[in-house]
Amino acid sequence: MLRKWDITDEQTHKQCVDEIIARVDEQEGSELGVIAAQEVIDIVAKYIGPQAYNTALKDTKKILEDKLADIEVDMYVLRISQ
Repeated sequence: MLRKWDITDEQTHKQCVDEIIARVDEQEGSELGVIAAQEVIDIVAKYIGPQAYNTALKDTKKILEDKLADIEVDMYVLRISQ
């Protein structure tokens, strides 16, 4: 069953797992298994994923609002005075 925070791209998932395992080994000097690394990814994705997604939506909305404001100014400038 696919959870909403699961990484569906296998290559990205494998890169994340490999990176977590390498970092733990480098920092702690101990080996972390694949299952434990996957659990770390699940925890981070579950709790930080929605926040990152909502931030991206907020940023996109701001960009679109700014562009719309620019278009409104352009349209006002193009308006024919009577």
